[in-house]
Amino acid sequence: MTILSERSAPTPDGINPSRARDVLRALYSRPPLTAADLSAPLLSLPEGAGSAGALPGAVPLSGIPATTARWADLGIRGVKVFAFGHDRDGYASGATAPDNRMIRTIHAVKKATPATAVTTEVCGCSWTDHGQCVLRTNSGEIDLEGTYRLMGTMAVMHAEAGADCVSPTAMLDGSIQAVRQALDAEGHRDVGVNPNLAIHTSLYGPFKTLMQTDPRSGHRRGLQLEPGRAQQDTLLQARRWIAEGADSLTLQPVMTTGDVLVRLRDDQKVPIVAYSTSGEWAAMQALGTAGTAEYLAMLVRAGADQILTFAAETVAEYLEAGRA
Repeated sequence: MTILSERSAPTPDGINPSRARDVLRALYSRPPLTAADLSAPLLSLPEGAGSAGALPGAVPLSGIPATTARWADLGIRGVKVFAFGHDRDGYASGATAPDNRMIRTIHAVKKATPATAVTTEVCGCSWTDHGQCVLRTNSGEIDLEGTYRLMGTMAVMHAEAGADCVSPTAMLDGSIQAVRQALDAEGHRDVGVNPNLAIHTSLYGPFKTLMQTDPRSGHRRGLQLEPGRAQQDTLLQARRWIAEGADSLTLQPVMTTGDVLVRLRDDQKVPIVAYSTSGEWAAMQALGTAGTAEYLAMLVRAGADQILTFAAETVAEYLEAGRA
């Protein structure tokens, strides 16, 4: 008896039965992407800012309830809040001022859409007059203890305002432990800590320009990962963050780091957010909405549990139209 191998076994007329009939394709398939896979950046700007709308989700405080309600209606379940800082100084005093723009934004989101998961940026770059993520000593060195205190205080304030998760952005070793300890000490053990794994790129540009977070001098490469070592260093940094108390991670950018996302997924079991940054937005517009949806679906296949993207609203609308 001749036994045909799987490779050589014929199928009727060369058609694969699993793909031939609509009912079987529907039975075996699953949605490559849903609106629930998407979160949106929410950029809280001053009232009357002419830059509102420069990026999707860039709105003044008064526009936040309508914006988040619209997103929730589309099935988008999470936002990450960034606030345009005010009263900037060398100590980032505005970041810990009661009722600052970040605090008011958290309140506005939770009042309008209580079921929306709110993650907040915890970083000095929006609040320092020099635009750096960290505080500096008079001699120009990083003020480690001062920065740790700043990040911990910000995290607690955000949690008290209603944030579900805080995202320490400056990749400063020890900062995740400081934030976790500060939250726990104030009874916020159920508030998540989601640090960044930020790889140096030009794809942060539009956000930094809009939010005025570009350093006045120098750059942030010492607080970011180098692209040429992204695969190795991202895994090492992720393990450090988990050891310090992180319970989820954000990788950014993702358009140029799909290989890193795959390796990170293989190495870590915690939830991973893939942040499609502001510089990717123009490229996605050129792709068109259908092409963008395919790109974001690829990130899910590569291992992302959630995608933070400026295209969240347009893609969610596209998915809803297809479902209908």
